[in-house]
Amino acid sequence: MRKMFAVLVLMVVISVCSMVQAFDGRPAHERKCQLPPDKETLFHQTMREVREATMNIHDQSKGLEAEIRDVLTAPEFNEALFLEKTRRLQDLHKMESEAMDKAVAKLANQFTAEERKILAEIISRRPGSPTASGPPPPRPRR
Repeated sequence: MRKMFAVLVLMVVISVCSMVQAFDGRPAHERKCQLPPDKETLFHQTMREVREATMNIHDQSKGLEAEIRDVLTAPEFNEALFLEKTRRLQDLHKMESEAMDKAVAKLANQFTAEERKILAEIISRRPGSPTASGPPPPRPRR
């Protein structure tokens, strides 16, 4: 009986130790997709630059979304105005997407093939990413 208890305790200790070693506080996908420190810094710096460069576009998009909502909920629907504003919103989204594509291309030119695989994993998890498998996640209902 004592031997079985000792074996059981040993198995629990080994299991807990392996779980602690496997989990270092980061999600599993981050542990698998780790860039070298210098490339990770370059990635984050580049993404910050893109966010700063497209912040005005993003703000314009939010304003247009509100305007589109107003057009849709107005007592009289103005089809021409709706189509004009949605086209403009699509143009803004395209500008944001192009800025991100240029940033990824800039990074890819500086990464090795293995690092580009990690980069592909990182950007494929981005919401709405064209490289993400399947459709983007549904938006929460309000």
